[in-house]
Amino acid sequence: METQIFIDRIIEIIAYFNSTKQAGENKITLQPEEFATINATQDINTAQQYLLAYDVPSYMVSMALDENFSLEEIGTYDASMAQAVAEFGMEQEGPSYLGVTSDYVSPRGEAATDYYTSNELITLFAGKNEEEIAGIQAQLINAGILEIDEKFLAGDWGDTTQRAMSYVLGTVNRRGVTEAEKLDGSEWRLALAEYELNPIDKYPEEGAYLPPDYQSVANTITGWFKRGLNRDPQPYEMKLLANTIYSESQQAYQQNVDLNQFAEQEEVSAGGLLAGEYGNYSNENVQSKIDEEGLTQIDPVAAGQFQFNNIIKDEKGRLGENIDIRNTRASIYRSLAQQPN
Repeated sequence: METQIFIDRIIEIIAYFNSTKQAGENKITLQPEEFATINATQDINTAQQYLLAYDVPSYMVSMALDENFSLEEIGTYDASMAQAVAEFGMEQEGPSYLGVTSDYVSPRGEAATDYYTSNELITLFAGKNEEEIAGIQAQLINAGILEIDEKFLAGDWGDTTQRAMSYVLGTVNRRGVTEAEKLDGSEWRLALAEYELNPIDKYPEEGAYLPPDYQSVANTITGWFKRGLNRDPQPYEMKLLANTIYSESQQAYQQNVDLNQFAEQEEVSAGGLLAGEYGNYSNENVQSKIDEEGLTQIDPVAAGQFQFNNIIKDEKGRLGENIDIRNTRASIYRSLAQQPN
């Protein structure tokens, strides 16, 4: 199945199930940046990982992957049972393969159809010693599949680790795996190493910088002059203050981009995981950067207001009490103008 076909199918499936929700029930919502990230993926496995990360139910992802499932039959699908199976592990007839359907034939042919199942995701890995499990967890983290801040116990093959590893085994299944390769684990080790060399980005690429709306900025500046001096700003004053706000806005954007990049996770090791060395690494790393450089929040409007106060300081001093009298008189006139005849 082509990636775009899979994405089109999952969009149609989500739209259908959202249309069946009653008032007050939660619908599945993808934010524009989340949809853009999914739509930009080049392969089904990566798109599947993003969908699950964005809380799209796994049974919907499986439906989209199943080429034998016609979207015309979607109205007959028992979503409540599928959700129960996904959440509580209720038994199904036959093996539950990871990332492929029961009649899927891999590119390697019939000889490579000994696919990993959801049961084997547990039975083949849960019995490994904690050092081996921590090693797999470290690779999953370095690959961007398992988050360092997620709830999991280092060295324990728990639900969070299982879910992350299921993506890797799904990749192996779609490529094809033989009985011998399943026994020695060579294919999943190869796939995991490839993921580690080509990690999934933790942070989506930043969108293009969009400056503040000019009319909004102009209205703000005009309001300062009306309240402070009871006059409109001169063109040069408008330009100076608008440029200040635009410049500070761009600096605020760039600061956020820089901090996100600085939050990137260093390479994780099994020993480090077991020793509990990492913790909430991203937040700690960003806070350290902020503390070291003395960074503060950049407020473009506050910077513009500060510049405005400097501009009008001499003029307000010359006007002295007259400005207060003019402002009071103008306020009275406005109040009278609003009174009914």
